[in-house]
Amino acid sequence: MHDTDHVAVLDFGSQYTQLIVRRVRELGYFARLYALEDFPDIGRPGAIILSGGPRSTSEADAPDLDFGALLAFGVPVLGVCYGMQLLNIKFGGTVEASDRREYGPATLTILQGAGLYEGVSRESQVWMSHSDTVKVLPAQAEVLAVNQHGTPVSLRWGERCYGIQFHPEVTHSHEGMRVLHNFLLEARRLEPFRIDDF
Repeated sequence: MHDTDHVAVLDFGSQYTQLIVRRVRELGYFARLYALEDFPDIGRPGAIILSGGPRSTSEADAPDLDFGALLAFGVPVLGVCYGMQLLNIKFGGTVEASDRREYGPATLTILQGAGLYEGVSRESQVWMSHSDTVKVLPAQAEVLAVNQHGTPVSLRWGERCYGIQFHPEVTHSHEGMRVLHNFLLEARRLEPFRIDDF
């Protein structure tokens, strides 16, 4: 197996990070989990996923990574929860404490059904676990979906950088596997070794 055949999952400390790796493998792609300090040594992956995490991006010592190095890979990137918030900041937006902490099921309403949400119901249940939210969106940000309060919970920056506030890897996100599958299809260098029905 070549370096470009794998999905690099960067661990920001979420309790679900191992589950992301498992779900990617269930979809037929090889995934490897990396600690943040190992980011310079992830080789040449075909796609990168930034996990969620328990910290706030507003903390002085919040987990971070080299944004220039991330973009230099030239591969699709998906930020999940904390990963989405970090990407929004890196692209020039802001993240603030939300006036309502979201923990549990929420409604995802899709505004753009192509690409990441191809074949996903216009409204579906997803699982949220966060107390911060994106506030100011950078100029290049495109809102792909919102929650039941109209808050953006899925963004795209440029061609192949995506962020989702919900956790697609848990079964409480009813169509999360489809979202992950669609993201992996964006990684044209990836070759699936096995496809499961889902």
